[in-house]
Amino acid sequence: MRKMIKKIKTAGTYIFLSITSLCFLLPLYYVFCLASGGSIDPREGLPHPGLDLWKNISFILFKTDFMHSFLYTLSYTLVQTFLTLVVCALAGYGFEIYNDRHKDKFFKVILWTYMVPFTTFVVPMFMIFGDLGMVNTTTAMILPFIASPLIIMVFRQQSRAFPKELIEAARMDGLREPFIFLRVYVPNMKPTFACGVIIAFLNGWNSYQWPRIIMQNDEVMAMTVYLTHQGHGNTMTLILMSMIPTLIVFFAFQKYFVEGMKGALQ
Repeated sequence: MRKMIKKIKTAGTYIFLSITSLCFLLPLYYVFCLASGGSIDPREGLPHPGLDLWKNISFILFKTDFMHSFLYTLSYTLVQTFLTLVVCALAGYGFEIYNDRHKDKFFKVILWTYMVPFTTFVVPMFMIFGDLGMVNTTTAMILPFIASPLIIMVFRQQSRAFPKELIEAARMDGLREPFIFLRVYVPNMKPTFACGVIIAFLNGWNSYQWPRIIMQNDEVMAMTVYLTHQGHGNTMTLILMSMIPTLIVFFAFQKYFVEGMKGALQ
């Protein structure tokens, strides 16, 4: 009887997950149908893809500025992701490994900034970068996001489960603090770094508001800004092509993502 109940629960779980997956995949299928010249009009029957996908892709690749925007966005997103991981890993490591009676209060301030809408920071940040002469620069587009409160929290939470004995042993062996971080801490935090890569990359690639404001030169556009411009080919094909880097990053690091988030939320 217990085995039967367990099988029923397992089957119900799989059915629920399958239905949920279909709900998430359905919009992607609609995008694919429209990108390939198909139809999602109920009057024409079930949604179906067309035969124009490669034609639309070829037009976008060779007759538009898509690749210029794509490569530019990919380059600064990779730089932003790397800097974000460095800053947030160091912050999470420092908050948990080193002792200070004010660190918890300071950490609460950092989390509080995550709860404030980004829109409230736009005008002050634009004025600051304007005074520094950094409008229309990639540096100004990257700097506000390299210290992510969410990723700092993930690293700090994961650092709580990090065996402090390894750090003490390294210190007794005469290893300096920077090398303890690089040789002891970093290799043992792969799931957390994978989780951070996904979050940081998605934040950089999908960012729209700040790149649209700080980059006032239409010759250099972030991908999200480029998608809002008309006359560059099939819109849904553009959207489908712009999703490729995020899908690659997620599937490349998904093995560690769940483990990293699970440890961070404990």
